[in-house]
Amino acid sequence: MDKKEFNESKSFKSNIGFYIALTICIVTIAAAAWTTYGSVAEYNGQVSETTSLPSDDVKVNNDVSGQDYESSVAEKSVIEESSEMEVSEEKSIAESSVSETSRTFSEPVTETSRDTAPRPPFETCTIIKKFSPNDPLKSNTTSDWRTHQGIDVAAKSGEAVHAMRNGTVKSIYNDTMLGNVVCIEHIGGYTAYYCGLTDTPNVKEGDIIYAGDTVGYVGAVPIEMLDESHVHIEVQKNGEYINPVKIFSK
Repeated sequence: MDKKEFNESKSFKSNIGFYIALTICIVTIAAAAWTTYGSVAEYNGQVSETTSLPSDDVKVNNDVSGQDYESSVAEKSVIEESSEMEVSEEKSIAESSVSETSRTFSEPVTETSRDTAPRPPFETCTIIKKFSPNDPLKSNTTSDWRTHQGIDVAAKSGEAVHAMRNGTVKSIYNDTMLGNVVCIEHIGGYTAYYCGLTDTPNVKEGDIIYAGDTVGYVGAVPIEMLDESHVHIEVQKNGEYINPVKIFSK
């Protein structure tokens, strides 16, 4: 081989080596590019799955702290109902306490409520007109004969009238014939009417009183104006008039 052919052969081999190296570089770069592209595509796919809205977007909006919306609402409802029940119970307890407090003022009076025995309406009890429900008595005021459903007890004008037994004031009113009246429901089933009092009674409706307490003060009985100063007292039991003396005499 001459020198020229040798140089050409040498140049050809050098070119082949260059092209091989170039090919290897291109392949390497392509592989690297393909790998990078795959990673980017995969990443974009994950991002797309994460950010894209599903068809049932209501369900996504109904997710609460990783729990289903309906379950969360149900738990919230239970909590609210529980709170309302607690408030209701506290209110009931408060109302019960008020009721108990009120009840202490309306309990029926009994013989043991206070150690007092039945007493007459006055210290000195002088009856000037007796109980006469069947036999008429002459009235000085009307000048006629009429039955007398109670008793008239002599007393000075303004003198204190005392309760004959323990009881509760049922009503206070004015009667055209009997004057100012205090009605008391006494223990034992008796209802007493203290008539002919002044217009300033010493009690009010609903008061609990005891034998000897002041009910009011002697005023006037219109239907008996011409009789001496007194108080007119009537007593009923089971709807029938009875002699008032029976409920305070020993």
